[in-house]
Order: sequence, then structure tokens, then C-alpha cells
Amino acid sequence: MRYLTGIIGAGAAALILSPPARADVTPAQVWDDLATLLKGVGYEVSVTESAAGGNLMLGDLTLRMAIPEAEGQAAGDVTIGLADITLEDLGDGTVGLRLPNPMPIGITVTEEGTDPIEMTLELTQEALGLIASGAPGALDYTYSAEATRLDLVRLVAEGEELPRDVFSATLSTGPLSGSSTVVTAEGKRRYSHSYETDELRYDMAGSDPEQPNSTAQISGRLAGLTSKGESVLSEPAPGADPAAIMGAGFEGSGRVAFASGQTSFAFTDGAETTTGSSSSQGGALEGSLDGTRMSYALNLDALNYEAEGGSLPFPVSAAIEQIGLNLSMPLAKADTPQDMGFGVTLGGLTLSDAIWGIFDPGATLPRDPATLALDISGKVTPLVSVFDPAGLTKLEEEDTAPVELNALKLNSLTLSAAGAKITGQGDFTFDQADTESFGGMPAPEGEVNFSLTGANGLIDKLITMGLLSQQDAMGARMMLGMFTVPGADPDTQTSKIEVNGQGQILANGQRIK
Repeated sequence: MRYLTGIIGAGAAALILSPPARADVTPAQVWDDLATLLKGVGYEVSVTESAAGGNLMLGDLTLRMAIPEAEGQAAGDVTIGLADITLEDLGDGTVGLRLPNPMPIGITVTEEGTDPIEMTLELTQEALGLIASGAPGALDYTYSAEATRLDLVRLVAEGEELPRDVFSATLSTGPLSGSSTVVTAEGKRRYSHSYETDELRYDMAGSDPEQPNSTAQISGRLAGLTSKGESVLSEPAPGADPAAIMGAGFEGSGRVAFASGQTSFAFTDGAETTTGSSSSQGGALEGSLDGTRMSYALNLDALNYEAEGGSLPFPVSAAIEQIGLNLSMPLAKADTPQDMGFGVTLGGLTLSDAIWGIFDPGATLPRDPATLALDISGKVTPLVSVFDPAGLTKLEEEDTAPVELNALKLNSLTLSAAGAKITGQGDFTFDQADTESFGGMPAPEGEVNFSLTGANGLIDKLITMGLLSQQDAMGARMMLGMFTVPGADPDTQTSKIEVNGQGQILANGQRIK
């Protein structure tokens, strides 16, 4: 739940710092829209308003959001203090948002039983333009800047202030532009946004105050960064927590992508220093979330990694053509089975010759790229909402699973490495009424089919390398013989594993349980 709080809070803060664009609207109407947004996502808003010459000055602007815990009680809060902001009537029906430069941002996180964490950030901008336009109930915002920079200038943790030579962090962008639209109708507020920047850079450095020779530094950049998204917020009760906001009908979807990225790092521990870098030829993260389910998909292309020094005996490097991860699952309690899905792809993994040489100095094994790809779908029945802390606590106390597993389908499995390859597909259903046949879990019924290529060849090579004894190899071949039958081509096997309604397990028609 705290992650959800952070996501919603970050989105709200981004909108107040980013707003902007066109039509007949007054400063007071723009502030009313922004304040309604902040309150709608759970912030308490405190501000001193003063009008002068048609403009509206916002002083001592403070945003506070409670950190919820089980039983709906507050475990602490996050407070964000913003410097004075001016909403300027531009005289043509539009409003400009004027921020001080640099602009201090104070953040305090308090949690019961611990010292508060205090941060002061400083936002600097070059040629920043923030324009609001439209009309009440249908506002447009546009923004642009030649460059921005966000610095951590003060950090207090565990009651002590950490100097910048102990910990520092900077986030900066090149030219950026974006827009957002806010439409209010029938008790709902609909948001859409788009954003792009030529590059985003980050730089973090830190050291252990008690061990000055222990340091860490990470820096990098993303090029061609873009973001698009849409969301819908219903009007929750004042002071509603994130769970109530989600339950009131929140919907959101978005996509963040980049064209390329690089990261470098250095870690020093005493006299040893480890350095390294990684790069990617682009990637994307997209997802959706509402009160009933969530889904996301992550993809990275052509990722390279290298490191040397420290405890590493030699420079190491690795590359992978594709990394993919996706997840889809229900979030709300339901009386009927709901769809779920999971997938992971690690495609085209290659290792440097130095790494191969550790266990295969004679190059006995094929060094073709390795791949793992898994795609699973299924049906589950949620017994409690993830937004119900009390219900989750009760299930934990009763040692009850939060969902019932109804069906599971292996759409595809591919694992290839060192000259061997296995593929598979399968489909199972689960009987909730029978928890005796399989040791407490619902009894499965269905089958899974596998195809195996190159297994005996791999065993022979492992014997040659001295990694597998003849006796162990014999045991491995016997296991293959128990669960597989020969395929149509040399060194191929197939396997059909069935679980029937009587609780029996069969391998290629032979009962093994």
C-alpha cells in the first residue's frame, strides 16, 4: 500500500509542478482545479492565498498524506512543502504558473517509532514555461523548458544531517515539453498527459560516515524519454486514503519508453574498487491499474554489462538481446474465477570467454546464446481485496491463501543452453473440494507435454569436462528413460505427464503415482 501511496503522490506532485496550456480561465479557477486534484488523491492542502493585480499568490503551500497501516490506522505521514507559486493572469484568457528559480521543495516522512526523514530538494529551470488554458471543468496545460535540474541539498536521517559529501543526488533533463488535459464531468475527473525529453541524467554518490574509504557512485542517462498516460478519478470522501480512492473507481494506464540508456558505477571498499557499466538499446514499461485488477509489461532491448576490479578475478562481461516481464492479476475480492497471467523472457544471453573459461576452459560446450521464455495464464478466485488491510491480516492469522487456484495453462516454455533445448505446453484445472490427494493443495487434473533435444549430447560433454561422473550420468539417463520416450530424430525425447481425476500421475501412459 505504501508503494501505491508513493505512486499516487508522485503523480500529483508532478502535475502541480508540470501543469500548463490554453482558453478563458482565471488564476483562481486554475488553483481550484489543482487543489481539487490534490485532495482527490488523498492530500490535505494548506496554503495562504493572496490576490494582487488579477494574479493569485500561493504562499506556504503544504501537502500532507497519511501513511496507512492495518486496520485503517495512520502509521505516519508524508509532508511536502513547496515554495511560493504565482498564478499570473496573462490577459488573453490563459494563466501562467510562475515558480521561483531555484525552487526549494521540502519533504518530511514521519513514521511511528522512528525519527523523521527530512529532505530539501532544489529545482532549477532554464526557460521554463507553464501555461494553463481552457475553461473550468475542461482545462489544458502545456509546459516546456530548455533544461531542468533537481538537487538533493539536505538530508536528515536517524536524527543526523548527512553532508553532501556523504550522500548526494541529482536528476536533470535536457529540452523537454509536455501537455496534460483535465476534464471534470458527472463526478469524475479524467486526466491525460504526454511528455518527452531529449535526455534524462541521474547522478548519485555516497559514503559510509563511519568508514570514509567505503564509497559508491552511480550515474547514467536515458535518451529519447517519452511518457503517455490516462487516468480517471471519482470523487472520494474528503481525506480518503489510497484504498478508498481505488475503491471509488480509480482507473489508470500509461507507457514510459526510452530510445537508449547507459549507466556507470564505481564501488570502493578500502583499497579495492569495482567499476562497471551497462547499456541498453531502448525499452518500455506500460501498465494499467484500477480497483479490480492490474497489469504491466516491461521490455528491454540489447542490454550489455561489464565490470572489473574489486573481488572480481578478471574483467567480466555479458549481453542479452531481450529482457521481458509481464504480469496480470485481479486485485478485488470475487465470487467467480478471474484471469491471471505471467510471462518472462531472457532471450539471447551470451557470456564473455573469461566467464566460460572458469568451468569450460577447453570450449567443450557450445557457446550459443541461451534463452529462457515462459508464458503462463490461468484462473484464480481472490478471497480478499488487496486494498483491504484488515482482510489480509485476518487471512494471514488464519494461515489461509489469499486466492484459490482454479486453472493453470502453460502456453509455452523454452529453455535452451549449451546445445540442449526443452520446450513445453500444458493445461490443468484444480478441484477445490479435493485437498487430500495432493497434500493440502487442490487436486490438479490435466497434462503437460515436453520435447527435449540434445540432452544425451550435453551429458556426454559434461562427462568429458569432468563435471559429471559416469555413475551420475547413468542416473541422469535412467531418469530421462523413466519420464521420456525417444523422438523421431536422433538425441530427441518427448514426455507426456498426466494427472487424472483419480489423483493418479502418469508419464507417457505409465502410472508413477
